Amino acid sequence: MPYAILVSALGAIVSTAIAMFVLHFWPAIKIAPAVGAILGVVWAVTMVRIRGLSLRCTLEEYRAIAGVRSLQEISTFCSNTALKAALVVSIIELPIVPFGKTAALLMLPAGWVFIIAWTVYRAWKINDQASLNGGLDVFQISGGVALLMMFGVFLHVALGATQAGMLDANFSDLDRIKGLFISNACAAPVAIVVAVFGLNIFYRSFARPTK
Repeated sequence: MPYAILVSALGAIVSTAIAMFVLHFWPAIKIAPAVGAILGVVWAVTMVRIRGLSLRCTLEEYRAIAGVRSLQEISTFCSNTALKAALVVSIIELPIVPFGKTAALLMLPAGWVFIIAWTVYRAWKINDQASLNGGLDVFQISGGVALLMMFGVFLHVALGATQAGMLDANFSDLDRIKGLFISNACAAPVAIVVAVFGLNIFYRSFARPTK
């Protein structure tokens, strides 16, 4: 399928989502798909023409010319790092659970900050940054934003549920420990998205190519 059509469809979807979940305005929802589709076509045609490609070029052809690479390798590395960090943080926090609910509530956000920071740090330490951080395209950027929003909401819900469990007298220490492991596991996807897309954008914006 031509790249311009795919971007047009993406524009319609994104515009509709913004109208529904951000504006909450019914008239905007009616016209959002058309506006998004038109903007998507204009943007895609402009990018295709800048690179001297045909309007019928496919997504794969566009990515090959634009230098867009797959994010699979760096995503796999960040996934392993984030999950290991979540496990280590959970084990470290275990002894705190029986000694005070207030301390348990404070350690949750601190543990999440460490999981995210460690994942970003380990991804940043990869020597071959240039080969893993190729140019992003509109599909990857949109996907990254959507994943960050989705996982962010999920993490917020997990925080509320875990904190409620910590404060509930009916919850045993075993239940709180289970909640601890689950909540830290929920922080891992956020760390992955922040590391993959945050470092990619940072590298492309500020890093200087080596000569």
